[in-house]
Amino acid sequence: MDVLFYAPERVGEDIRKTVSGVIPGLEVYRSMAALAERFRRILEQPAITVLVVRDRDELERLLTMRTAFRDTKTVLVLPDRRAETVSRGHCLEPRFMTYLDQNPAEVVAVLARMASPGNGPGNPSRRQASLP
Repeated sequence: MDVLFYAPERVGEDIRKTVSGVIPGLEVYRSMAALAERFRRILEQPAITVLVVRDRDELERLLTMRTAFRDTKTVLVLPDRRAETVSRGHCLEPRFMTYLDQNPAEVVAVLARMASPGNGPGNPSRRQASLP
């Protein structure tokens, strides 16, 4: 499974350790500049991107990169539950959203589900029925 993990230094360490323990070859990025460069430099995008957000300012900076995340399934870990933060987080169109104070095992369970066979766009059970 091709998974990219972004979290600034000293933020989300418990999540990173838990995820890296079950996801071999996890791509880890610690700075916004390195993350942006990765998306510019490599044409093939990761299947899943985990974004751990330190604060509201960082969320706003990630929003400037939102088009880079369009072709990847995004798991977003927000710093707080304030309505404005959650609303802005939805602009990144995450497949799953959680918070820094939640159990990291929750993120691992979601990643396992996202990576399971049949969870891709070609799965017939995920297609919309066409109307006559």
